[in-house]
Amino acid sequence: MPKTLLTDDENPDLAAWRHLADDLVANESGVERGRMMSSDAVKFGGKVFAFYTTKGKFAGLGVKLGRDIDVFSLGLSEWEYLAPFKSKPPMMDWILIGPKDRARWPDMARFALDMMRAANKLEAARKMGKK
Repeated sequence: MPKTLLTDDENPDLAAWRHLADDLVANESGVERGRMMSSDAVKFGGKVFAFYTTKGKFAGLGVKLGRDIDVFSLGLSEWEYLAPFKSKPPMMDWILIGPKDRARWPDMARFALDMMRAANKLEAARKMGKK
């Protein structure tokens, strides 16, 4: 049986993601739409920093925060490390944030964007130092 696509009215999580992604693209310089695996995503500098997924334990927002972030200190009530492959360990750079924390999605996506921007600046500085 084919999957039925829900409208935003039927899926508030998807509606929240679409609003967030549209806002990031419209208001954050360098942010554009993209794909993460088979999911809708936003990227900066050609790299995905946030996406929406319905796979895993729950539907939610995926964000790349990096390995140095203490996820437990963020105060999220519903999250897990991204584990897209059954035969491989979780990707510790990425977390999925569930719908119980939907109100935090915009802050977490912007935090991930800030982390991506900082990483890009550091990489650019490293490249300049090698010349």
